[in-house]
Amino acid sequence: MAPRSRRSQGARAGALLLCALLSHACRPEQGAPYLCNCTFVTDFDDDARLDVEVCSPSDARAEGFGRGCAQTHAPGPVSECTCRRAPGPGSCDVRACRTTAAAP
Repeated sequence: MAPRSRRSQGARAGALLLCALLSHACRPEQGAPYLCNCTFVTDFDDDARLDVEVCSPSDARAEGFGRGCAQTHAPGPVSECTCRRAPGPGSCDVRACRTTAAAP
């Protein structure tokens, strides 16, 4: 069996490094869960409420994620959202979204 050349060993090491970097880059961004209380306007121009849980990378971005999540579940335009960090430790995949109360 012939010894491997330095070039092939270097190429192999480079390929392994590239694979390691790419596998790390493909992981979903992690954040923290937030509970959001959002209001929206119904078909009858009444204000209604929808509670959602979202995953946000920061406090500053939680409201935007909450609005987007609520809009996918609300039958009318979302007026506003207020969000607070969910109690307890935990991490989640950013952009995760679910309702936490029955939609009206």
